[in-house]
Amino acid sequence: MEDSGAEKLMNTLISKMESMDNDVKLLKAENEALRSMMQNPNAMLRKAGFVPYSTPYSEDVEGDAFRSDMGTGIMKADNNNENLDSFSNEQIHEMTWDEIHEMASQHREVKEMY
Repeated sequence: MEDSGAEKLMNTLISKMESMDNDVKLLKAENEALRSMMQNPNAMLRKAGFVPYSTPYSEDVEGDAFRSDMGTGIMKADNNNENLDSFSNEQIHEMTWDEIHEMASQHREVKEMY
């Protein structure tokens, strides 16, 4: 007996859905593997052949206040018993520009370069 057109169509659709389901499962597995790789970028870079390297600091260069690893921090010291960390984000956003300039001028260190 020959399959009718409807039966052929149904079988084709079922086989196509099965292959799509297998493809989706494969993509999900690949996606999970990529997610696990992204959790540890150092391992991914090592796998790509990169090696960690850092150059020593120059002796004649002053410390960079923006680097937290050098022990220098911008505006972390107390001034007039007022610590900048004591302000909340809301308080900072409610400040006027005059107050912000006043706070910056209190922490400014002027260096002369010749």
